[in-house]
Amino acid sequence: MNFQLAGPLAETASALANATKRLPRHSVYRSLAARREYLEAYDRVVGRLNMPVRGVDVSTRYGHTHLLLGGKREAKPILLLPGMSICAPMMLEFFEYLADTRLLIAPDLVGQPGLSADTPFDPRDQAYGKWLLDVLDELGIDKIDMIGPSFGGSIALDLAAIAPERVGRLALITTAGVTPHIPIVTAFAPLFVTWLAYRVFPHRPWLEPIARRMCRNWSPRNLDYLDLVIRTTAYWRHRPAGPFKAGQFKETIDPVFIAFSGRDHLLPFEPTFEHAHKALPIAKEMVMPLAAHMPSAEDIAPVEPELRKFFA
Repeated sequence: MNFQLAGPLAETASALANATKRLPRHSVYRSLAARREYLEAYDRVVGRLNMPVRGVDVSTRYGHTHLLLGGKREAKPILLLPGMSICAPMMLEFFEYLADTRLLIAPDLVGQPGLSADTPFDPRDQAYGKWLLDVLDELGIDKIDMIGPSFGGSIALDLAAIAPERVGRLALITTAGVTPHIPIVTAFAPLFVTWLAYRVFPHRPWLEPIARRMCRNWSPRNLDYLDLVIRTTAYWRHRPAGPFKAGQFKETIDPVFIAFSGRDHLLPFEPTFEHAHKALPIAKEMVMPLAAHMPSAEDIAPVEPELRKFFA
């Protein structure tokens, strides 16, 4: 890898949080105060990580991209591609158990909350795959292992579709991109209405019932983050890559690790499971039978040791 590590992330996030110039047009943040609140929380997550963390900025055709690096510095890297509106330090926190054996690289997505370019991102024409190619080229990485939960899984598959030779071992967790027809009205309308209501009247006791449709058992920290995302950002403008066609990857990528959620309202289990088997070569699959779209700590616990083995 040919990049130079920057200083501690907190310096970068704090500088941007305290900036007073107007937000860019179509900013992901609802106001300057909202950006400040979000980035102060970003710093707090960085501060509680049980690993030293450094940041690096790279240039891409879609705007600058900020990445966090943690874990074992000289080890083989794993790229952690985030779910929708999930920032880099949270991805490092979710997969902290891999930090003792691997270098973890987590980007902030362009157009989503974090320290990357604050510009809307259009996923058409396999733009996420091309963005990821630029990131890997800037980092000097020819081929990389990846973990893609939800939205992030669709980004990994976008790269696999245009440059399979750049994809090493790939783990997908409740991934977007392989559900043939997402039930927009039944899946998203209830969330959209309740989220808008919470944004106007952010009464904290209402948050857990709203959140339960996405995860059956939220930790207090994750609930705090959901509250922050709903109140401060434009969550609903993002769209994942795909859906990808059946058979598209069978002869071009190594067999993948894939974990499904059995009670996923956003990416329903049965059509997602069926289509994934048509579209992907699978080395190892797991079903979390009680999990909603976002697995709880109890749901994901059996998956973690299997991920360790997969990336060993």
